[in-house]
Amino acid sequence: MMFRRVFFVLLTLLVYSQSAFSLVVAETTLGELPTFKETASTSPHDILLNAEFKQSLYRESQDFATPAYWHKLVFPKAISPSSAPSLVLGMNYYVIEHLDFYLFHGDQLHAHWTRGALQDWQGDTDHYDGIWIPITLSNDASTTLLIRKQGNSPLLTPFKLLSNQEAANQKENKLLFWVFVISSLLILLTHNFFVFILLRQPGFVYYLCLNVVVLVALSVITGFSRWIFSETISQWIIQNLFTIFGLGTWILYRFSVQFLKEVNIPSPHSLIYKYGDAVFILFLILTQLIPVKASASLFAAIEAFLLITCSYWGIQAYKKGFIAVRFYLFSWFVLMAGSILNTFIFWKILPINLFTESIFPISSLLQLLGFAFAFADKANHIEHKRQLQALTDIATGLPNRTYYFDRLPEEINQIGKNHPKLALIMIELTSHLKISQAFGPAKADSALCEVILNIHQEAIKMDGILPLPLPNKKQKKLIRFTAKNIVLISTTPDLIKQQIQHIQKTLDQPTIVDKVLFRHQYKIGSALYPSQGGNLDKLYQNVLIASNSVTYSSGHWAPFTSKLKSNHAHQLRLITLLTDDIRQEKLYFEIQPQIHLADNRIVGGEILIRWHNEHLGQVSPAEFIPLAEQTGLIYKLTDMLLEKVFQWSSSNPSALTAQTLSINISALDLVQEDFSERVENLLHRHNLPANKFTIEITETSIFQNSAIVDHNVKKLHSAGFKLAIDDFGVGYSSMQNLVSLATDELKIDQFFVMNLIADSQSQTLCRSMINLSKELNIISVAEGIESEEVLKLLQAWQCQVGQGYHLHRPMSPAKYLMLLEEKDQPLSPPTNRA
Repeated sequence: MMFRRVFFVLLTLLVYSQSAFSLVVAETTLGELPTFKETASTSPHDILLNAEFKQSLYRESQDFATPAYWHKLVFPKAISPSSAPSLVLGMNYYVIEHLDFYLFHGDQLHAHWTRGALQDWQGDTDHYDGIWIPITLSNDASTTLLIRKQGNSPLLTPFKLLSNQEAANQKENKLLFWVFVISSLLILLTHNFFVFILLRQPGFVYYLCLNVVVLVALSVITGFSRWIFSETISQWIIQNLFTIFGLGTWILYRFSVQFLKEVNIPSPHSLIYKYGDAVFILFLILTQLIPVKASASLFAAIEAFLLITCSYWGIQAYKKGFIAVRFYLFSWFVLMAGSILNTFIFWKILPINLFTESIFPISSLLQLLGFAFAFADKANHIEHKRQLQALTDIATGLPNRTYYFDRLPEEINQIGKNHPKLALIMIELTSHLKISQAFGPAKADSALCEVILNIHQEAIKMDGILPLPLPNKKQKKLIRFTAKNIVLISTTPDLIKQQIQHIQKTLDQPTIVDKVLFRHQYKIGSALYPSQGGNLDKLYQNVLIASNSVTYSSGHWAPFTSKLKSNHAHQLRLITLLTDDIRQEKLYFEIQPQIHLADNRIVGGEILIRWHNEHLGQVSPAEFIPLAEQTGLIYKLTDMLLEKVFQWSSSNPSALTAQTLSINISALDLVQEDFSERVENLLHRHNLPANKFTIEITETSIFQNSAIVDHNVKKLHSAGFKLAIDDFGVGYSSMQNLVSLATDELKIDQFFVMNLIADSQSQTLCRSMINLSKELNIISVAEGIESEEVLKLLQAWQCQVGQGYHLHRPMSPAKYLMLLEEKDQPLSPPTNRA
């Protein structure tokens, strides 16, 4: 807003100053003058008396040329003998290196003025206010004015003859106009310097340099350089004017590259991006080597090319939604139009007059103001982009978790009157880990984004889904809450079943991952607003409860209910109490003996974790172990169990004399980098042999084969531990785990063992697993032996080790020691498992 106010104030003053400049009385404009081309150095007297002036040479004298040219103006003697009347010759100043005026009365030199850019003006002007030559007419003879021009710059005409009063008026108004332009540029430069200090935007330094170059160029072209710079600097700038112009054009190029970098324009791989700087450096070198006319031609070509190129860049950036480029384009058109028109004046395509003389300074000022607006717009664009990035997911462009909590409440409040009831639907894509293991994380992320965007496309087509406006004015209908959780808001809860079915059709479509068709697994939960959640935090919590209750046997969608809430509350209480009891080490262990089935000898025992809580009583491991894995408590639980088992074993070495102990851990423990080192250090602290312990990994846990797991397995094996897979056959990737863990034991799950008598399929599978153990030369252990018939069947198949209620029940460590001390170790009487 501040920039716009400055713009309108300056524009108003500019119009006023131009009007003032135009308010002059009538003047006489001289046409083509008699011209003489100097071929050898000669004096003004000789030129006056002997030179042959031809009007046909006038046009040649106005071009870029190195020879000196003379022009002659002849005035008759004054009519009035009482006083010699006077006129004033006015002309435009366009950097003419050597310019001399000789006034003759008859054949006598009356006055001499030097007004060349590289000449000493002999101190006859207090300050520059244009080129004004006073012509006093003689009463006795004719008056002749000779004008000598030498240099590579064109002498721009027409010449004007004015009365003294007319000249005074034009001097004053012209001075007003140029002081305004130069002052405006200085003010703008100062202002922009402080803006640069505050913003520090990339590219702004080029804008500041452009301010300086424009100020220098205008001051030289108009002659104001004599006010701003010393004589030496001013003359150096004049001698290298096209170098200055080329430097300004290069700065414009660099400014454009930096300004449009936000939208990757131009492409870093484009030729102009790679070689643009080299082209401008070459031009700057050439300006020192080639004639001025050639430099002017080359500069005009570069101007035209840069105008076309940068205009194209700006249009492409605007198409990409970079709104700040609108003032950039405006500035380019204004600047380049002014520069080209000013070049046309040099080439005499346009006449020099009051209007054309002001084109370049006005365009320069307007383009600088335009670029200032462009930077202000860019700052706003960057701020909007920052807000957009904070509210959206980078990979998909969808609203994110921050949007859900910060912006979504506002949207719901706005539509609350029309839609008092809403429903939150959450989709959890649960197959991401499997895709990562199979194809790598990059392809897994790509596949996940693809299915999310497909769902979003379907949601856009659906009625009754709340649109979600973003800061860039675009609307979405899906929120990516986490990497694998997406949510949408239904404004028609009565139709939620149909909406979810529509989404499921998209989810059930296979995705191609690395040329393999893959079907995503997912869970969907929903909750009603406001009846099942008065705010979005509570609503999402209840949706999570609903989603977590989904089992693949029951379907993919579960709406939130009060019963689910009660179950969830119970789980939360379990987690809280388990955390406290683990911290206080209140959990304990029992041991279930393991029997060598060939001779009924106790060869070891399995450590079984137990939890008795003062509020809940006895809690089954099947209930608290999965919760411990979900919440991360499993790590502390494993550490506590290992400490208790190793401490007891150290205190009771007889338990390891001829037997071993098997300790269950979670597969999640193996994913910890330092797990094997911690176990080994704990074992050494208690001075125990590792070969007396078997580490059992529950095969029903999702096993992630990785370098960390491989490291832990090798370290445990090298330390002397045996490894076993527990509950084999009911989990994931069983054969893969056999190889990855270099398994010493294979424990056949009780699900198969308990059904051996009645189920022929269980017999086949169980017998196959025993044979597999033989082939792999590992120990087979059958769990859940609860009858004599099952025992005899396993013995017949040559299963090596067994455990179960028919053999021995789990018992306290003390009873286990007593059992080992008995010479005749009887089996438990047959009984049904409680």
